Amino acid sequence: MKEFLSFLASCCVIITTFGSLHAQTATIKGQLTDDKTGEAIQGVNIYLSRQETQFASGVATDNNGRYTFRGLSGGNYRLKISAVGYQQKTKQFTIEATETRVLDIKLQPIRYELSEIVVSHTEQDAPTTTTIQQIEADEIENIDLGTVADVARMLPAAHVATNSRGQTILYLRNSADRQTAQFFNGALINVPWDNRVDIGFLPSSMLGGVTVSKGVPSVVYGTNTIGGAVNFRARSLSNQERLTELKVSGSSPGLGGASVVQMGKSNNFSYTAEVGYSKQYDYKLPDGATTPYSQPSNDTRVNTDRRNANLFFEGTQQFENGARLSASLFHVDAEQGVAPESNLDPKQTSVRYWRYPTIRQSMVILNGMVPFDSDTRVRGSVWFNRYSQDIYQYQSVDYKNLDQTQADLDLTSGLRFILEQDIGNAQLDIALNTLTTQHQQTIIPYQNSSAQADSNDTYGQQIYSLGAEYTFPLSHDLTGMLGLSYEGSAITNTGPWENKGYENYLTSALSLSTGLTYNISEQLRLRSSIGRKPRFPTMRELYGGALGKFVPNPKLKPVTAYLSEIGMEWVGSTVSSSLTTFLTRTYDTIDKTTIQQGPNAGKEQRINLDGSRIWGVEAKLTTNPVEQLSIDGSFTYMNIRGFFQGEPRKLDEKPTGLGKLGITYNFTNRLSILSQTEYTGGIYTRTKQNNFVLLPDALIFDGRLSYDLFQKSRTLKGGELFFRVNNITNDLRVLQLGLPGPGRKFLAGVKIQF
Repeated sequence: MKEFLSFLASCCVIITTFGSLHAQTATIKGQLTDDKTGEAIQGVNIYLSRQETQFASGVATDNNGRYTFRGLSGGNYRLKISAVGYQQKTKQFTIEATETRVLDIKLQPIRYELSEIVVSHTEQDAPTTTTIQQIEADEIENIDLGTVADVARMLPAAHVATNSRGQTILYLRNSADRQTAQFFNGALINVPWDNRVDIGFLPSSMLGGVTVSKGVPSVVYGTNTIGGAVNFRARSLSNQERLTELKVSGSSPGLGGASVVQMGKSNNFSYTAEVGYSKQYDYKLPDGATTPYSQPSNDTRVNTDRRNANLFFEGTQQFENGARLSASLFHVDAEQGVAPESNLDPKQTSVRYWRYPTIRQSMVILNGMVPFDSDTRVRGSVWFNRYSQDIYQYQSVDYKNLDQTQADLDLTSGLRFILEQDIGNAQLDIALNTLTTQHQQTIIPYQNSSAQADSNDTYGQQIYSLGAEYTFPLSHDLTGMLGLSYEGSAITNTGPWENKGYENYLTSALSLSTGLTYNISEQLRLRSSIGRKPRFPTMRELYGGALGKFVPNPKLKPVTAYLSEIGMEWVGSTVSSSLTTFLTRTYDTIDKTTIQQGPNAGKEQRINLDGSRIWGVEAKLTTNPVEQLSIDGSFTYMNIRGFFQGEPRKLDEKPTGLGKLGITYNFTNRLSILSQTEYTGGIYTRTKQNNFVLLPDALIFDGRLSYDLFQKSRTLKGGELFFRVNNITNDLRVLQLGLPGPGRKFLAGVKIQF
């Protein structure tokens, strides 16, 4: 009996001990549901890791969307959730040793996926030594009856300005003119004659996302990319379905338009088709606008109307071996007025009384990827771009009597080819970029009734680059990058300059880059890069006269820039942030001056400065403090200086401070409000006397209210009623002398998906 009682007591001790140990372990459980429908999501991969140790575990949700992790010790954990068709989500938390934590999580559905583009190292988790930022499809959807310019304004350190020619141009970190490359589905959309594109007439309705690369440019982007590269991507579905979207909008003052998008995905083939139309009448002037000349109306800004029609189609075929081939076509047909410089007295100087009765751009793009094996891939794009525009110059602000006209036609074909080779944990990219372009220009004066062509000239240019970039691990957390490319420009046809001693323009240079990335933890990453990059003068800078506004300068020299940046990125469960310091030192910077004396007095001419220097700090913060609230903000400070004839000088139209703030709050599952704020300050602009004056700072507030119409409809997949106010306070924004921006505008519309 004693032995039995002793045995029984021992068993009780053992059971009690194990029970106590079991009671001291933690449990995490919960359910995953669709944020829109509330339905459970099954088969979702959930990855749990502990920060202090190497512990890691993974489970998948059951048929009811439920998951459980048992037998955990106390500490700091990170939960990472990945599901097809939903936004990836992470949560960080601390749990006690005896706690049972219930984490019910709602996932935001992603209806669209991003068409693959020709660019390396843009994945969010991939090591990159430069600044990579993105705008997703759901953010673009909130831009109502907008253009690519409205999307670009959301980018940190992006300055979007409309110049005196009426073109809306994107600048990153105060990059100079013609230094930023812009791509659509992997094809360069810059018009090489001027090496820029007016993003104010490209519609946002066909966009599914934007990726921007700032700092030292990768060799995959080719030449003339000192200011960075922007990749616009078309919309396409992520799931096997079909979707039709109809969007109709109207505003006061007069603006109206509509777009229809049809998308589908079946097996390995997907397609997107879009057609849109918009028309804007002259916009209202904001409070405080001073327009002493060439402004007959006290209410609306003269000659700021615009019409835009567009269509787009893309088809993509995925193959069993992982290869992909996409073919896309887009066409834009637009016309617009150009606001005259209201600071110039037409009795004393020439004023641009311009209109573009025709602006047309058509592109055909083939974009693909072929894997040869698990370590070797080839990506590429081939495209053809046809761009034409007519410029009508009138004699006065009544826009009745023509002074002269200019007809431009640009035909461009291009190729991007990238070989990606994995070498162990390293990767080698070899990139070839080349394009051939021809510019035809016809100028007709209307001095009398028998108008004849004053000039009919043809220009030609070839641009190319061949480079390699090697990314390699130096240790478990440290990654290095080396890049080298040979870049060149050859102007093969110089129009009327052929017999003036400027038969051709041939130049080339080496581009160099290096960088490091250090992962301090799963959340914190440091990066640095430094490089050298050239920018070659465009044909227009060398030979263009802009209807008598400019004196050509075929002696312009190429620009050489030395770029560097140091950045820090933090990615947390509710807060993500980045802080980047950058420095660009440029030699032979191309700028403008106004000729003061002689037969060309009053005309502009492009010149080479000794150089320029821009250094600054760019900060970005994204946070979701509570489930209903999201905040996305950025601020960039830039110190700017030019050097000319050994003396420092201001740089034209470069802001010192740029701030962006977007706040979204969901009152309910159906009602949400969005506020957008943009600050621009510290801009100096050059007068006709080559003096610099400081423009007023601007703080612009926009607001948007939306209501989900068909949240649980069986026949309709989605619907939204929205109301927007742009420039709520009717504040004055002047980015160039005599060209005030638009005042307050009200916009309302409806979107239906079925």
